[in-house]
Amino acid sequence: LAAAAPAAAAASQPSLPLKGKLLVIHANTKTYGRGGDTAAAGDDHRLVAAKRSNREDFKFAAKDYIAMRDGGVYSGDPRENKLLPLPRPTYTEFINRAQRAKALDRLFFVFCPPDAPRLPRLNYRAYERVVYAGVSFRRFAKIWQPERHHFFKPQFQARVMAMLLARNRAQRSGSAFGVLPDELLHDILAFASSKKDARRDDYDDLATVNSGQRHLFLPAPGSSGIRDHLFDAVFGL
Repeated sequence: LAAAAPAAAAASQPSLPLKGKLLVIHANTKTYGRGGDTAAAGDDHRLVAAKRSNREDFKFAAKDYIAMRDGGVYSGDPRENKLLPLPRPTYTEFINRAQRAKALDRLFFVFCPPDAPRLPRLNYRAYERVVYAGVSFRRFAKIWQPERHHFFKPQFQARVMAMLLARNRAQRSGSAFGVLPDELLHDILAFASSKKDARRDDYDDLATVNSGQRHLFLPAPGSSGIRDHLFDAVFGL
């Protein structure tokens, strides 16, 4: 009970307002628009109906949606992105909240395939908050890479930083350690990491969101019932 008290107190704190940009990383592989996915033999009738809706309920072509989704970071502002608002939870869960928070111009999305070997290589520091939406991102907690640094416990992060700083000092002094290529050093650090070094075994809770943590591992839109409070808090609502 004593250990739960700080978490409960943190969860009761007002959510921090979103002042900068928000990036939502999603793994939704569905296609939307004319010419999109068709039903396969053996598909459940509900899946057949869903695919038909995804093909027929939109005026744009599926190839245009795929070009947007697979083209890197894209705006979540319907005033800038003419394929939005797209009435599917991947988008509406965040667009509706961004509108309430007057942050539409600061909402961005990027797609990461469920089987991708690594996260998209982006300048994550450009965003005040980064939301990993869905359980498929849990796999990135196990093996260290620069893009996954935030998935690891502070103790392991400190060891990584010590190694990187030591290599930088070696570069300046001309010692042998300094000539080690980045790729090789990163592979060594990845090999040194393990599941016990990861800190993401479950979704982040409301206390974590309210603490100002930049990288947040949250349920997929339209899934867990707890997502409403979590998503609200991301926007400071």
